[in-house]
Amino acid sequence: MLLRAPCKINLTLDVFDKKERTDGYHNLDSIVVPFGEPADELRITIKPSEISSISLTCNNSCLPTDNRNLAYRAAEAYLTSIDETVRIEIDLCKHIPSEAGLGGGSSDAAAVLRALNTYFNQKLDHSSMITLAARLGGDIPLFLAQKPVRMRGKGDLVEPLDFELPIFYGVIVHPGTGVSTPHAYSLLDAVPNRQFGNGTEKFLAHLREYNSRNIIDLLVTEMSNDFESIILSAYSDVKKTYEMIMSAGALRALLCGSGSAVFGLARDRDHAKQLVDILTNHFPFVTLGSNFHKFP
Repeated sequence: MLLRAPCKINLTLDVFDKKERTDGYHNLDSIVVPFGEPADELRITIKPSEISSISLTCNNSCLPTDNRNLAYRAAEAYLTSIDETVRIEIDLCKHIPSEAGLGGGSSDAAAVLRALNTYFNQKLDHSSMITLAARLGGDIPLFLAQKPVRMRGKGDLVEPLDFELPIFYGVIVHPGTGVSTPHAYSLLDAVPNRQFGNGTEKFLAHLREYNSRNIIDLLVTEMSNDFESIILSAYSDVKKTYEMIMSAGALRALLCGSGSAVFGLARDRDHAKQLVDILTNHFPFVTLGSNFHKFP
């Protein structure tokens, strides 16, 4: 079967003190939306076998193809949880940049879990799938939802939004520099007397009554990311990307997750295309992005 694994954009991202937990993770509160582009592609072949085996190939030679890869680990974990033996072949075609804050590896893992659960006739219920996904990685449960969600806890508490999110467009730019997620958190933890954000609560309060406002205006004023200021200070390439997106005419720039990609909000699709045309000359990765897409 052929599956697309979309990226994600955090419209808000509040990061709280990890002292609130005993497992070393931080509590989060975030509105997350899947974006149709960029998206990875996975061709997954599952065959009956007396002995379980997993093989993974990837078009990006820099990425591991053993159990250091989340897609591989997802297949391994699923088979262990249901105690079945099959041969799994995964051909992964990467389009989502690594260490970009776009959730590529997590999306790949979620796609593998969905494919295997389909093959085994939904042997794991939704709750069991979420639990399994959360053990593998913080962002994986949100990709199982396949719709905009509010993500809390360490990423394991996922609630679909109880209202439709209007379609919007923008540009996603990767500066060619990656940001390690552990490093991003260490930078945030080093900020003395850091004030925790409440952007998610504010965004939801305004979003529920967005009919009185244009959704674009709402996004301009209410999108937020606790990582943004610290990552822009520490990574000059990311700061340059942010500034050039604004100079190109975006209505608002926003760091993607913990970085390093930056999202530039557009008025509409045509405006997003204009931003792509301008920025393509300056960065190695530029693509038009939107929350309008269909899952396989």
